[in-house]
Amino acid sequence: MKKISWFVPALLLLAGCVTFQKTYVPPSFYLEEPPSLDLAKLSLNERLAFEQGWADLKKGNIEGARKEFLKLGQNHPYFNLGEGYCRLYEQDIEAAEAFFLKAIELNPDLTPARIGLASIYEEKKDEDKLFVQLREILKKEPENSWAKPKYEELQNHLTQNLIKEATELLNQNKKEEAKQLLLKALFYSPQSQEAHLKLARLYRSEKKYEQAINHYQTLSQLAPRDRQILREYAETLLEHDDLSQSLDIYLKLKELAPEDKEVQKKIEYLRNQLGIVTLPSLYNEIPKSQAITRQELAAILAVKFNKYLPEPKRPPIIVDISTSWAANYIVRVAAVPLMDTYENHTFEPNRIVTRAELAETFFRLINFLKGKGFKLIPQIPSEKIQISDIPPENIYYLPAVQMIAYQLMELPAQKRFQPDRPVSGAEALRIADLLLNLIE
Repeated sequence: MKKISWFVPALLLLAGCVTFQKTYVPPSFYLEEPPSLDLAKLSLNERLAFEQGWADLKKGNIEGARKEFLKLGQNHPYFNLGEGYCRLYEQDIEAAEAFFLKAIELNPDLTPARIGLASIYEEKKDEDKLFVQLREILKKEPENSWAKPKYEELQNHLTQNLIKEATELLNQNKKEEAKQLLLKALFYSPQSQEAHLKLARLYRSEKKYEQAINHYQTLSQLAPRDRQILREYAETLLEHDDLSQSLDIYLKLKELAPEDKEVQKKIEYLRNQLGIVTLPSLYNEIPKSQAITRQELAAILAVKFNKYLPEPKRPPIIVDISTSWAANYIVRVAAVPLMDTYENHTFEPNRIVTRAELAETFFRLINFLKGKGFKLIPQIPSEKIQISDIPPENIYYLPAVQMIAYQLMELPAQKRFQPDRPVSGAEALRIADLLLNLIE
């Protein structure tokens, strides 16, 4: 039989030494009472049998212990636990392992059986199996004084070895092999910053941005003040066209390094791309407006649909918006065009928008989005929609019908669309958000 070290946890009486006369001597340290088992769930007879068997085991009386454990029945978890330690005393390691495994099969929470297994795997130098058992012990008893230091030492050893091997493979450009080792390292140490960082950089180099972002996100939680990690995280988000999230990370970087000019440039760039940089206080007043103007509608479209609208290659000539707070937005939407300029190159930014004009504007936006490949499906068949106050030949008839078909606008009582009624800021913003929900 294979010999095993009998330096076992102080939580249990695990083993003893065998003499030529088959006399078993308990080790120098052990508990005076049975191990911390959930004995309360046992019947009185079962508990008495196990406690007596345990007492015999402590005295080196293997046959007496075995006799008591047999009273529990061979399919009882505590019989298999006790028999496992009897076999451990006898140095029958393979049989001991089998009994401990059976005990855990019958009762997965039986920590002493896992400690017995861990002792066996430690002696066998089977690190993977040892790790699993130590981890399971600590799940139930996080401060187990025997398992915790062993687990931490083994965890660090396995993780660092895998990272070292992965680094060597990366130096040989064996990325896939390195990736597997790094993922295995995270199995042992889910919070290993080194493993997460190497994986994040590896996925980023392969343009597998979603995987890279997952690791950078974890890193940002593990090391929230690490400027290099946050910088790489923000850059990766930007490369993935996640501008909003990238901006959030750059803003965190700014808090850590307010004098970093490069970070400030990135923030300004992202704000500009997101339509944030020029947002004046007047934009925030739009929800309060009872009758929005053309410049306010242009601002809503440019801000809400910023990422879908192209930058104008040839900005239209508009002569009356130089003093408008929404001048940049007006140019953006007029270039598509979602909103028209007039024959004299004016936009009339302060003119009130009617329901008919709003319908036409969003109708153009829908067609623009369809041209970009978005599949927008009407909720109501157009032929079932009848509008009493707009004749079919009117230019606003079709836009009004389509807005109702997509359920972006409502048809008030008596099927009257009320085309000349002004539009409130809250209504325009609601319609914009409804359309965004249809495409995102």
